Amino acid sequence: MNAVVKRVSERIAALPVYQPGKPPMGSLIGKLSSNESSLGSGPVMSRAITSAVNQLHLYPYEESATTTLAASLGVADDHVLLSNGSDELCFLIATVFLGAGRQAVVGDPCYAIDATATLISGAQLIRVPLVDGAHDLDQLANAAQSADVVWVPTPHNPTGVAVTQEQLFKFISKIPETCLVVIDQAYGGYVDDEFLIDPAELVNEFPHVLVQRTLSKNWAVAGLRVGYAIARPEVIGALRTVRPPFSVNSLALAAVEASVNEPAWQQMTSARVREGRANLEAELATLGVEYLPSQANFVLAKIDATKLAGPLADVDISVRDGATLGIPGWTRITIGWAPTMVTLVEVLRDVVPTLI
Repeated sequence: MNAVVKRVSERIAALPVYQPGKPPMGSLIGKLSSNESSLGSGPVMSRAITSAVNQLHLYPYEESATTTLAASLGVADDHVLLSNGSDELCFLIATVFLGAGRQAVVGDPCYAIDATATLISGAQLIRVPLVDGAHDLDQLANAAQSADVVWVPTPHNPTGVAVTQEQLFKFISKIPETCLVVIDQAYGGYVDDEFLIDPAELVNEFPHVLVQRTLSKNWAVAGLRVGYAIARPEVIGALRTVRPPFSVNSLALAAVEASVNEPAWQQMTSARVREGRANLEAELATLGVEYLPSQANFVLAKIDATKLAGPLADVDISVRDGATLGIPGWTRITIGWAPTMVTLVEVLRDVVPTLI
């Protein structure tokens, strides 16, 4: 073994390697494996990004984007930190609040990056099993009494199940202020009204809460890698201390401002996803397939992905094998472009009866 790698091999041996969703062999229109936005970004955002290309010789200047975003959230600038995707935030959180001798709590299965960031920091990872795809908030709260971080994605990935703001308030009130509560809202743009979360209310009420979001999903700029945190200024300041300089690139900053100024496009794409999600769940119910009620832009169905792989490949569609997400025997299906979903349903109608 390479001597340099040998020095660290024991520390990283148990770390899971993130596996991105595989694209189909042909057109990316059939890629239903990565929870991307099938309709793409809106025209206002596209023009803003194109214009920003003329400034690529300059270092990124994020103050304007931060001010615009903070105003849209109803918080002061010092309550917001931009990052290179929300995944960078996970690593920043682990760097500041975790480390050897500390503990973090996750649902099981969890979002993979939460686990990876925790383990890389040297902290102990405590897993609390989900119940019917949902966080067991009482057990999470019990486990977090001596922890330093508790990760709570809602809607959850990989299940899509969400919790309400009322449930979050009750949960957070049970967590000691020495434990940072991370509410991951990556899929928050797709929820029905009863699951809407107001990060300003959470952060104003609780000093130990951080809400993280991303532009990768309903804002449709996954390729630019930009996310953000909303928290009290002292939490934001601690994270800013360890964040690399110029972490967010100029094109991503242009996307932030354009997205805030173009809410209609996000609202339209989110509505399309909710409609497609409801249609897919109705089809699964008709076929007698168990699924988890989703508030995200995907549905987790109890179908062996290996049985679907061949027939879907024949029509140039790829989905996500639940085995890669810690849920073998299940398949995660992203809500895609409407014609793609029609083709997907046709395959399900052919294949599912042979599996029952």
